[in-house]
Amino acid sequence: MGSGSTRPNNADDKMIAAIERGDQGEFKDRKPTRKIDKKLIKEKEARSEEARKKAERLKALRLAAEKEGKTQK
Repeated sequence: MGSGSTRPNNADDKMIAAIERGDQGEFKDRKPTRKIDKKLIKEKEARSEEARKKAERLKALRLAAEKEGKTQK
C-alpha cells in the first residue's frame, strides 16, 4: 500500500483526474460552496437575542428573590 500521495487531494486535482478518465459529467465536489441564507441568519440572531434577554430577566428575578429572602431572615 502506498502513502496515497499520488491521489488527487483537492477539488481542482479531482476535476482534472475526472476529465482525464473521461467521466467529466459525473464529477461532484464533496464540499460545494454554501449558499448564505441571510433571512435564516437574521431569524437565528433574533431568537438568540430573545433567549439572552429572557435569561437576563430570569437572573435578575432570581437575584431579587434571593436578596428579598436574605432580608426577611
